[in-house]
Amino acid sequence: MIEKYGKKVRELMIGEIKEVISGNKGFVFSSLENIKASEMDRFRKKINQAGSKYLLIKKRLAKKALEAAGLEQLTQITEQDKAMGMGVIKGDPVNIIRIMMDFAKENKGFVVAGGYFDGMVLDPAKVKQLSELPSREVLISKLLGAMNGPITGFVGVSAGILRKFLYAINAIKDQKEGSNK
Repeated sequence: MIEKYGKKVRELMIGEIKEVISGNKGFVFSSLENIKASEMDRFRKKINQAGSKYLLIKKRLAKKALEAAGLEQLTQITEQDKAMGMGVIKGDPVNIIRIMMDFAKENKGFVVAGGYFDGMVLDPAKVKQLSELPSREVLISKLLGAMNGPITGFVGVSAGILRKFLYAINAIKDQKEGSNK
């Protein structure tokens, strides 16, 4: 018996979406309507430059892929009437989410609907909180600055003590030279 071609294609697409969902750090869903193709191209280029990708997906297929991946709690996102997209988190999650939130501010038809990252289901409020965090590089520099502060203070105090000791020795030397003349 010959299988129907459309059914086989849908199964392959569901498998591919499930692989994207399972094989990356996380993802953020968004709904979109009335957005110009040129704006979407610009948005996708930003996402690609950040080392990730943005996919437009069919809601029914996304729902089946989420169920297959064991993420049934996210299936309600797929029940919206609008077209659906998914930003895949590969590198710095804050950067990808910030790009998506900035695009949502510029385009009223783009709404971040929620997502999944590091074992946690993210509702829109949590996604917004993540977008407001500083980037990884900024956090590392703040940490290094905080670690460097006490060391710098210790070196400064030690140098001050050593400097005062040298002034005292020089004063004693000058005093002895003055009394020998």
